[in-house]
Formats: sequence, C-alpha cells, structure tokens
Amino acid sequence: MNFDKNLLMTYKKLIQTTELERSYQEFLRLFRFLRVELEKELGDYRFQGNIIENGMDYSYFQFTNDRLKKKGLKIAVTFVHRNFQFEVWLSGFNRKIQCNYYELLKDTRQPFSLTEDPKRSDYILRIPLDQNLDISDGKRVLSEIKDASLRLLGYMEGVEAT
Repeated sequence: MNFDKNLLMTYKKLIQTTELERSYQEFLRLFRFLRVELEKELGDYRFQGNIIENGMDYSYFQFTNDRLKKKGLKIAVTFVHRNFQFEVWLSGFNRKIQCNYYELLKDTRQPFSLTEDPKRSDYILRIPLDQNLDISDGKRVLSEIKDASLRLLGYMEGVEAT
C-alpha cells in the first residue's frame, strides 16, 4: 500500500520545525481540564471515561444522565480543529434516534443550530462557542461550555420523540 509522500513529508517538516507536538499536548491538557472540571460541576451526569480524538477533525468527550439516556441522547463537548472552536452538541446514541429528533425539531424554531442531515452529522443540535473566546483562559472556557450544555439540556427537557 502506498501513501501520499508529500503529506507525510509536510507532517515531518511541521513536527521538526514547529512546536506542533507541544502545542497539541497543551490543547489536550486544556481539554482534559475541561472534562474533569465539568464532571465535578455537573455531578448528576455520567461522563465517558476518555477524550476521543478523531484524527484532528474534532475531539470530544460526552456525558448523559438517566433522563437523557431514556431519550437516547447525550451531550458532546467538541473541539473542531479546522475552525479552532469549541462547540457543544446534543447527539443521539445512534442515527435512528438522531433522525427521529430531527423530524420532531425541523419545523420548529430553536436558538441552536439544527443539523442539516442527521444521517451524516454527529449532532442534532449544536452551540458553537464564540470564536474570539480566549481558550487559554480555562475557567472562562469551562463556564461557557457549562452554560451552553445547560441551555441545551434545559431545552430538551420538554422535547419527546415518538
């Protein structure tokens, strides 16, 4: 099997000539801090054990509670690498659940971004955090993520899929 030599050499150059490795490690340190602190602040929710790194497309961790679980829903705190932006997602446990909630929500107005295609996206609703947010301020980022999560959770309290 052959691989793209130019891309591999670009990666080599970035690793050898920039602080890419240390920068990514610092990002992971921030993301772990957010997960640990959010779990402390939202004691009624169960958090997934690890941060999932999706090939630098996006990284996330997720949490749920009994009420959300009965609805087949979870919250994902997501970092979209290309946009360099945190987002909070409401997701279904599977595509069928996501499609059911999409059908329920598609003709309603809500203060969140609704997926355009629940069969292909990993969220039903999402809240992108301000792109100008200083992500080096971990406490501020934590506060914004917690606020966005609670807004999504509060909104979904009254929504029931069929």
